[in-house]
This record gives sequence, structure tokens and C-alpha cells, in this order.
Amino acid sequence: MSAMWTLSPEPLPPSTGPPVGAGLDAEQRTVFAFVLCLLVVLVLLMVRCVRILLDPYSRMPASSWTDHKEALERGQFDYALV
Repeated sequence: MSAMWTLSPEPLPPSTGPPVGAGLDAEQRTVFAFVLCLLVVLVLLMVRCVRILLDPYSRMPASSWTDHKEALERGQFDYALV
């Protein structure tokens, strides 16, 4: 003889959240879009920072290193008034 298990149907507890079919209202959609935009900006900044950390000298123009050095070597200090 095999034992048969039967479950008596129990009522589900009442739901405390919004109904399943309910959508987001205008304020919730606005906040969701704003948070989504902030996350996109955060990801873009993280990608840029990682690229700078991996190759810091690729974005710097070479002329900025030599222009200021030549002026200092010639002894031109226009900004220093004595």
C-alpha cells in the first residue's frame, strides 16, 4: 500500500505591497529615470578613470612638457614681480 499525501488548500496571506498589475506613477518614473541617468554617468566616469590609470600619458599633449620648460630655462619669469 502506498501512502498518499494530500494538502488541504490554505488561503494566501493578504499582500502588503502594490497590486501585481499596478504600474509606476509619474513621480516614480521620474525618480527611476534620474537614478538610471546617474548610474550611466557613474559608469562612464569609472571607465574614463580606469583608462587614465592604465595609460596616463596618452591623453597629454607633448607640447605642454616643452613649452614651459623652455621659458623657465631662458629665465623668463613674467609672473614674479620683485
